[in-house]
Amino acid sequence: MPATKGKTLMKELEVFITVHDQERILDFESSKSVKHLSSYKYVFVGNGDITKVSHLDNIVVARQLPFNIEEEEYKLLVSYTAWYALVMNNLIDSEYVALIHYDVKLNEDFERSTLSCLQTNGNQILGYVPFSMLHRDFLEINIGTHPLFIAMQNNYHVDIYDLIKEYIARTNDTTWPSADQIAVSAPMLCKFVKWFIPLINDLKLYRGCGHSFERSIKFFCILNNIPNSYMPNVLKHYQLDSHGTQFTQKRPQSLKNIQ
Repeated sequence: MPATKGKTLMKELEVFITVHDQERILDFESSKSVKHLSSYKYVFVGNGDITKVSHLDNIVVARQLPFNIEEEEYKLLVSYTAWYALVMNNLIDSEYVALIHYDVKLNEDFERSTLSCLQTNGNQILGYVPFSMLHRDFLEINIGTHPLFIAMQNNYHVDIYDLIKEYIARTNDTTWPSADQIAVSAPMLCKFVKWFIPLINDLKLYRGCGHSFERSIKFFCILNNIPNSYMPNVLKHYQLDSHGTQFTQKRPQSLKNIQ
């Protein structure tokens, strides 16, 4: 069931900003970063105080929704909990969505460029922070790799190391949409959110599960033949790492043979 079933599409593009601290919302509202956007909303995740922002008409508080995964055991799946809330509660009222973080600055051309790109191919996933899969932090030393390896093996019978080697050799594509900041069609977001659900139980208790989720987007694209495009010049990501998970660990296998 697509996220927009039963609704009349009122907008072409909505921007959803995942945030877990009300002070960051206040910062955004006092800046020029989002003032040029036609439609944007904050998706507040976690159990933080919202007394200063609860009056805003453009805030979605995930923990207050009928369908949410905001319990303590899921808190490190931060962005995914926001996406899950939007899809499962049928809150998307546009053809396309841009999903970004609170720690970004947007170019004034962000909205126009995003919409123009997606309209050329509604079956793509657009990434704002492209990064190389040949870099060791993609799989080799990242904290989220081993949990993702387990989850993908258990639920989709896929070896992520072998899959990436084969994919790069076949396509010469070495880039992935990092930082889970993407733009997609509403039906595509719905498809991804539901595809990821079986992985949750294997991932949720790992400190690095947010990194697993971030990398899973590329595997979703590979397995479903979904093309990626990239637009690195319309968004600046400051990587504030407020959850303190930006550290790495060695993975059980090596990607050194990838050329």
